[in-house]
Amino acid sequence: MRRGWALGFTLYVAFFALTIGLRWRQLDQPYTDFTWNTAHSQLMVDNWLENGFWNERGISFLNPPSIEFPSLLSRHPSISYPCGAQLPIYVLAKVLDRPVTPGFFHIWGLVWHGAIGWLLICGLLLFGANEKEPERTLGAFLPGFLWLGTRGPLIFFPTLWFADHAVLLPFVLVGLAEVIVAHDLPQECHRRWITWSLPVLIFWGTYTDWLFVPLCAVILVYRLLHHRDVKAIFPAFVRQIALPAALAVTLFFLQMFWVVGPHFGSALLERFLVRSMDTTGAFERQASLLGYIYGHFVEAMGGLTIVLTVLALLLLCARPRTIPSPLKDFLWLLSVPSVLLLLILRQHSAVHQFTIVKFMLPTAILLGGILPLALVFPHKQSVLTILCIFFLLYEGRQYWLSVDPPVDRQAREWEEAVRRSFGYDDVLFTPEPSFEIPEQPPGQLARSRKRIYEFDAAQVAHLRLTIPAARLFLLGTAGAIDAHCPAKHTLSPSLYYCRL
Repeated sequence: MRRGWALGFTLYVAFFALTIGLRWRQLDQPYTDFTWNTAHSQLMVDNWLENGFWNERGISFLNPPSIEFPSLLSRHPSISYPCGAQLPIYVLAKVLDRPVTPGFFHIWGLVWHGAIGWLLICGLLLFGANEKEPERTLGAFLPGFLWLGTRGPLIFFPTLWFADHAVLLPFVLVGLAEVIVAHDLPQECHRRWITWSLPVLIFWGTYTDWLFVPLCAVILVYRLLHHRDVKAIFPAFVRQIALPAALAVTLFFLQMFWVVGPHFGSALLERFLVRSMDTTGAFERQASLLGYIYGHFVEAMGGLTIVLTVLALLLLCARPRTIPSPLKDFLWLLSVPSVLLLLILRQHSAVHQFTIVKFMLPTAILLGGILPLALVFPHKQSVLTILCIFFLLYEGRQYWLSVDPPVDRQAREWEEAVRRSFGYDDVLFTPEPSFEIPEQPPGQLARSRKRIYEFDAAQVAHLRLTIPAARLFLLGTAGAIDAHCPAKHTLSPSLYYCRL
């Protein structure tokens, strides 16, 4: 048995390396419109590294520190999420004493991707302790391989990084911990360590993403259904779950109060309503949220994966006794909070495709864990292994066809040139839309730490009157700025600037 596990983990590492090779052309690429949320994360970490974590109040500002933004409030604080997704990367960058780049985030995302799959395998091996071999090993390793190699995780890891992606690791850890303790699976000393670690995981997850708010409620219901004794479970729930979650939310509220002031409550409420209600016409083309979410699933995961997932759900309903109870509980703990958050933040879910990334965990479990256990036919293990190999080859090909071609790395040179050449007192304009940096979302030039505004003579004149200390510059390609720059200077190859 252990020899089979050793072979399985060896194959897992080899397959993980293969998926990295498949994504190689995406690594360390400048940001595109698809990866604007990773650019936002990098913007946050850059600000913390250069200005100090506490000077930045430990939150995100969409506007850079510049003379036209004299206060923290004018820099447009982002109040949608706590900073748990970016904090570990900031700490790592401080320890290593190196700047963060797109490649830094991509390596971090790869570590997250591989670690989640490894945890899935270990947890499912533990859940299937009473199952026979080779069904136990097959049902544990297949979800890990599917998590690594299906199209959805390949698209979202490692190029995207924000709260929705960062929360998945603590999400899996908390789900595993709850099921392990509820079913008394390991030795008592191991369960004691798991119980002690649970408050830390809850705080970490809640400070990363709002997914942990419905998760805490689901954990309470799960414990009530499992023990059916409120007096027995409520004190432990308050100590292990409710207090750490409340502490994380309180810390975030204090940060908001530090920046926004006493009106932070109304600002948070307004932001919640924007993300939960159709305030931007997100549902104009569809009659319901379901139409948008289904479109996201089809685009990111493919029709074949959806059909197989529905089949696995039907078999789970038809043959529930063939599935180990811990596996069903784990699937329930991963699925229900994800659905609840989707329904709560419905506008956010409809607009942003990456919000479905949390559903790819239960999808991998359904396809790799539930489906093999529920199906019965001769030579099942060999047939399923061969089918899984062909399915992963198909998914890899679909991913390769769907990803964007590499981005022109000249954008990185422009970004660094602007960052290096202009300081706090400089305000930049451009006559070319490709160089403009709007307030949101962050784009390829976001790390320049400047806003670059569309050139407007009236706005330039107004800025001279309102901020006399500002130094105004125009930048762009040679032909575009010649009319305004009789004596232009070279900023980088093909990019020039002059003083206005």
